[in-house]
Amino acid sequence: MVMEQTTDEMNYPTHGMNIDVGRAALTLTKALDYVGIDDKSHGRRVGLICHRLAHHLGWEKSRRHFILIAGMLHDCGVSSTTVHKKLADEMEWNGAEEHCIRGDQFLQSFPPFSLFATAIRYHHTRWQDLPETLDKETREYANLIFFADRLDVTYASFTLNHPYHEVLLNREKIFRELAPYVGQLFSGKINRAAAHAIQKDSFWLELRDEYLDDAIMEALSSEDYEISLSFDEIESLGELISQVVDAKSPYTHYHSLRVADLSYTLSGLAGLPPYQRRLLRLSGLLHDVGKLRTPDEILEKPGALNEHEIAQMRSHPLDSKTVLKALFPNTLIAKWASEHHEKLDGSGYPYGWKGEQIDLPTRILSIADIFQALCQKRPYRHRLLIDEVLEIMDEMVAEGKIDDSVYTLLKVNKEELYTIAIRT
Repeated sequence: MVMEQTTDEMNYPTHGMNIDVGRAALTLTKALDYVGIDDKSHGRRVGLICHRLAHHLGWEKSRRHFILIAGMLHDCGVSSTTVHKKLADEMEWNGAEEHCIRGDQFLQSFPPFSLFATAIRYHHTRWQDLPETLDKETREYANLIFFADRLDVTYASFTLNHPYHEVLLNREKIFRELAPYVGQLFSGKINRAAAHAIQKDSFWLELRDEYLDDAIMEALSSEDYEISLSFDEIESLGELISQVVDAKSPYTHYHSLRVADLSYTLSGLAGLPPYQRRLLRLSGLLHDVGKLRTPDEILEKPGALNEHEIAQMRSHPLDSKTVLKALFPNTLIAKWASEHHEKLDGSGYPYGWKGEQIDLPTRILSIADIFQALCQKRPYRHRLLIDEVLEIMDEMVAEGKIDDSVYTLLKVNKEELYTIAIRT
């Protein structure tokens, strides 16, 4: 559990929450692993490999804990399935640095993760090219992540084409794939530690999905790192994740942030209490986190989606729910996010709720999402003018799909809300 609340706190207190940084990193990494589509465990495996190699490097517990979290977060700058494939297909890709820089920037925006930012910034830099201005520990962190990342890519390629038990029979072969790059890409010291680590069957077996999370949780529990965050800091975590999601496509840039701002403003107009409004804003920030699993070509398709592409898209609310229930348990954030595509007439998804089954915050979030999407430029059309947006939404009200009372608030305040929706 990452965050805890009492029953009273669920009635909208004015203070923040407790968060365990390691478990928050694990949850965020699971969301980031959606980008791999078929391989949904890369970030977690890299974190665990880093932790195991750190043991063989003789690092003390605090450094092992640090590199586990840094390793899990290493790809926070990757939102694109196309970029993920490039990184998985090539030992060195000359476009790799861009996601390192972006990851650095994302992590700097959330103070509890900022201490991992520099190692992430240089995790695709050759050992021989790491800046002399970096301290010794940061150089080691960055290069260990690079080594673990490339070892995992080699491992994943092997398991894609062979029965899993053959990993144990081919461990030396997998490991030797990195040998030509030692001394240039990778530190000889790290390579020597890996040569010992890979001899343990557990090193390879714990990378399997059925063992992976248990191994990580055991490592995380060895050093608790729970801190108390204000709600402002919790929102900064939400904004970090929303930046990762919105960076997936130029056509979704700022979408989550603007849906959050619209939801917050509309909920104020609807008379919701302050803390509930802030929770709803968080849900708006994170409502589309499940879209990290959606292939880039679907999000950026210039024409109408076919039935297979629509079917792929329709899973994202439940993908979002999985992440948000782990990150914000005992709140309604995951519920609201997972239901933002429901319609009052029962035509929505994934649950097909109708009428009173859909609560007021969800109705607000749904209208904010529709409104912002119509106001935003998309691959198949230009940004719509406010009257064009309202014409489409008028029809949705007439068909009984969206809440008339919330929509009336939007229409009365259309200029203010349109300005929020198109803000960059």
